[in-house]
Amino acid sequence: MEIEQQLEKIGLNKQEAKVYLNTLKLGVAKASEIAHKSDVKREASYYILKSLQEKGFISEVIKSGVKYYSAVQPKRILELVEEEKNEKTNRIKEILPELESLQKVALTNPTIEIYHGEEGLKTAASIMTQKQNQTIYCYVPESILHFTPYFHPLFRMRRKQNKVFLKVISEKTKFILETVKKIDKEELRETRFNDEIIGKMDCAYYILPEGVIILKANEKEQLGIYMKEPSTALLQKRIFEQIWREADKK
Repeated sequence: MEIEQQLEKIGLNKQEAKVYLNTLKLGVAKASEIAHKSDVKREASYYILKSLQEKGFISEVIKSGVKYYSAVQPKRILELVEEEKNEKTNRIKEILPELESLQKVALTNPTIEIYHGEEGLKTAASIMTQKQNQTIYCYVPESILHFTPYFHPLFRMRRKQNKVFLKVISEKTKFILETVKKIDKEELRETRFNDEIIGKMDCAYYILPEGVIILKANEKEQLGIYMKEPSTALLQKRIFEQIWREADKK
């Protein structure tokens, strides 16, 4: 059942989702009625109902000494999810300085991090928007834009919020001219062209002050690679600047 699967995705297990939905249908009911409706053992239903109460999905009321249960209003679920999200965010913010200080203690050897799949690409892209007021130098072929639409809107929003400017060397295609370069100014970006270098690539290269990020995306694989090594990044930046000066502006 699709609705059960959606409830499972926000933190309920299969039995909890089933019991919550049936309690919602019954309105106000005894544990025995809910257990029967949900096709679970009565003893087990008490544990499931208690768990749902702790998560805020079920409330109880005593009538004439008998305990009854009812499901919270569906709109309340959205509030619960938001509250949990905010609570996790605040907890991370509290310990973030300590986590960062622990990271600084570690040896500053070059590191290579590899991210797989759609979520991996999102993680790799998020690295580029962590620092404000910086310029990133990149080689971006058209093909990578067609295979990475799921993170581009969020990446663009965060990049503009943090004033991260892009200098892009791409290939001169109709799509790039009409969809990318046309809105360079509002996207905090400048695009130039070098078909000889960029043509037929399926990887995008992003040069940051402290490292290089490579995003590879096609029908068979999605891969993000982050090499954190400032000296390598500096060399790549110098090479980029030479190509940039010779690149076609129109």
